[in-house]
Amino acid sequence: MASAKKTPKKTKASSAGRSRTAGKGRITAKTSRTAKKSKPKALAPARSQKAAQPVYGKRGQAGKPSSGEQGQAQLIKELWQAAVNLRGSIEPADYKRYVLPIIFLRFLSLRYERRRHELERLVKDKRSEYHSTNAREVNRILNDKDEYRSAGAFVVPEKARWDYLRQNAQADNIKNLLDDALELLEKTYHDKLRGLLPRIYAGSNLDRENVTGLINLFSKDLFREDHGGVDLIGQVYEYFIGEFADSEGKRGGEYFTPASIVRTLVAMLEPKQGTVFDPCCGSGGMFVQSDVFTQHSGALSFAGQESKDFTYRLCRMNFFIHGIDGNIKMGNSYFDDQHADLQADYILANPPFNDGSKGEKGWGADRVPDKDPRLSLGSNRMPLSPRNANTMWILNFLCHLKEGGTAGFVMATGELSNSETARLAVRKALVENDYVDCIVQLTGQLFANTQIPCCLWFLSKNREGIHGFRRRMGEILFIDARKLGSLIPGSRKQKQLAQEEIHKIADNYKLFRLDHPRDEVPGFCKVATIEDVRGHNYALTPGRYVGSEENGDDGEPFEEKFPRLLATIKEQFAQSDKLKGEILRNLEGLRYDGR
Repeated sequence: MASAKKTPKKTKASSAGRSRTAGKGRITAKTSRTAKKSKPKALAPARSQKAAQPVYGKRGQAGKPSSGEQGQAQLIKELWQAAVNLRGSIEPADYKRYVLPIIFLRFLSLRYERRRHELERLVKDKRSEYHSTNAREVNRILNDKDEYRSAGAFVVPEKARWDYLRQNAQADNIKNLLDDALELLEKTYHDKLRGLLPRIYAGSNLDRENVTGLINLFSKDLFREDHGGVDLIGQVYEYFIGEFADSEGKRGGEYFTPASIVRTLVAMLEPKQGTVFDPCCGSGGMFVQSDVFTQHSGALSFAGQESKDFTYRLCRMNFFIHGIDGNIKMGNSYFDDQHADLQADYILANPPFNDGSKGEKGWGADRVPDKDPRLSLGSNRMPLSPRNANTMWILNFLCHLKEGGTAGFVMATGELSNSETARLAVRKALVENDYVDCIVQLTGQLFANTQIPCCLWFLSKNREGIHGFRRRMGEILFIDARKLGSLIPGSRKQKQLAQEEIHKIADNYKLFRLDHPRDEVPGFCKVATIEDVRGHNYALTPGRYVGSEENGDDGEPFEEKFPRLLATIKEQFAQSDKLKGEILRNLEGLRYDGR
């Protein structure tokens, strides 16, 4: 007697996974399963694991790291040092090209292993909707790509799996096997990984012993252990990207923004629905944290541009790992705007600080056509500084911001008060056209690779009171957060903002936008008028407006105070020399008769 044919039916577990990953900015998974009469057991998708994101939870949880967090931080630091010791003759700037793909492979394999073990448990569980004793059905379930995607994992081909590479780590051809594994992954997920995983190991001068050492390093049992729900390999990946950026000095800051700065921008901007754009997206951290902020709701779509090939590939790999989809293009945003017609709801960015200030030919301002629409601000055409691209970035952000949207971005603090003709003209036009919503000055040492202090700018096209925000025309919120931040545990030079400090900044901005301005907090924040800013010749340095707290300093920023004091002391020295000369001449004019 022929058995009755089972009718495929969507399971609750699959639907939960699909609805959690669906949307413009998420990779969707369409999952169907053979229905069972028993009530399905809820799954625990891998995407629910906690990443290194201490900002969007309850207040008071960040402060000082817990002993567990400190232990994990120390562990990751030791892994980094061990990896550095295996560098051999490879240049530090090139080493990331070999280490990060290996971590990428390890990450994908771990996610795959966890999901496969979960599915193996479910097919054996008689209470589960996945239960089956049919070998063919079990094999289908265990190799169903949708079952993995619904839980934030990917099916990894056998010869690209970590266990296969670990078993062959001592082989003379291990570098070829690594290349084969990456090539196999790229072919398997051609639509997402095309061009991202070139064959780089076999032709490199990375010693076979060092490749074996890296594989053994990331094969440690600690990656399979439970760390209280924390995705340790994900933290390692982010940490290594940051350390590689630090090791490259100022250039590294072009593809990695410290986590606490990214989280501050996201917490203030609160991207919930619409398009997020970053025309200098680096490794994609702004997009990842925006997705985290929405709890992976799928309500955001992402668009970006990156000029460097490896960093572009790094961003797309980051997207793949986090299950994010987006429109990322290669090209120089100055001269080749790949998203010329894009109008974004949110812009989040960290452009290169003071680009062009040290080169003989600047950054290429003369290559930007006079008719470039980005140069229009109000009814005026804006001039460009030939030796500093900061204002080009600002104009680019504003041009791509749709009506009702807001842009939040990082800038060197000097841009707040620089008096160079072109840069002052842009700042004046931004103020007079009522685009400046908020300025936050941050403490120094937040970037490990540069001591240049930075600030956050927020430009808005919803200041007239639309989209649920209050009308705040003619007002600018200034926040002086230079006293916030503390050294990262284990670091002697780099600071970070704690969770409650980020909330303190973000809550003041939220109140300013939604309700009414908070009363002035001397030394920290104040709502100033455009008339106030005119009185300071359009300088946007918060210290000029927030004043000083009781028994505090005078609030004048160091980068403004030091040149002023230096000029004063030079003047006083000159006066002293003049007086000394007059005194000597007077003394020489006296006659001494010995009495």
